[in-house]
Amino acid sequence: MCHVEVDGQTLQLPLAGKLFETKTHEKRPLAVGDRVVLDPTGKAIDAILPRTSQLHRRAATEGEERAQVLAANVSLVFAVASVTEPPFQPELVDGLLAAAAREKIPAALVLTKCDLDPAAAAKWAAVYQASGVRILAVSTAPGHRTEDTLAEVGKLLHENRSVLCGLSGAGKSTLLNAVVPGVQLRTGALNHIRQGRHTTTHTELIPLPGGGHVLDTPGVRNFHLFCVGTQELQFLFPEIAALLPNCEYRSCLHEDEANCAVRPAVQKGVIPVSRYRSYQTMLAHAHEAERPPGKSGKPQPRGGGRWRPRR
Repeated sequence: MCHVEVDGQTLQLPLAGKLFETKTHEKRPLAVGDRVVLDPTGKAIDAILPRTSQLHRRAATEGEERAQVLAANVSLVFAVASVTEPPFQPELVDGLLAAAAREKIPAALVLTKCDLDPAAAAKWAAVYQASGVRILAVSTAPGHRTEDTLAEVGKLLHENRSVLCGLSGAGKSTLLNAVVPGVQLRTGALNHIRQGRHTTTHTELIPLPGGGHVLDTPGVRNFHLFCVGTQELQFLFPEIAALLPNCEYRSCLHEDEANCAVRPAVQKGVIPVSRYRSYQTMLAHAHEAERPPGKSGKPQPRGGGRWRPRR
């Protein structure tokens, strides 16, 4: 059963059985944000219209690679991360930003709870500004509210169909309550090990008064890219891709190749260490996905053959 908005009313409708008959790479046939066609009776979902965009990750499915679509037909991704309580997790943020970049969805990083640790907020803002990411540092605490930045977030929400993703406890629901009066989403506290509890239990498409829609998602603890090749990955990190022309090999993956331009840039601080570590972790996952079943050792780069000098 799905909740479907039809002419301003929300209906609870089943999916036609045929939607489950064709096996695809997706974990479920329908995602929040999908546009659908009803059957002639208007009492069931008969078809799903083509998507303009989708934010997806690798599903935790045993035995095969499947995609979990978190949001469909969105025009903006907000990666929401607190600077502390819970601690900032760069690999999660980098996964979200890379997934949005792959689908060519504009994205922004919202740093929450900036009043709790201004130094950490400035540090992470500098890291992602150097990577060309739009930064919105906010606080909703009384006496510390960042009115200008909250107003900027509100403007973007009203102009887009947005999705908010981040750890439980990062402040997604609190942020929406602060910038969109009347939404009144449930918020929660951290547990004794300083991790967030799930106060949002399912993704919901919320129409906003004054225009725009937002998809508020449950907290995610990890975000693994789905079906991204080793040669493709670096182009989801703009600061790494920009240095590829300076590498000796046009198929350089910036691991242990000779005369790589990226590793010296990391050592000099031109590329943030945290971003390069995220890239390395994702690259290891991509290598594993490309390795033929039953084989061991590092696979050849896509295209096969030896490393080829740039001409």
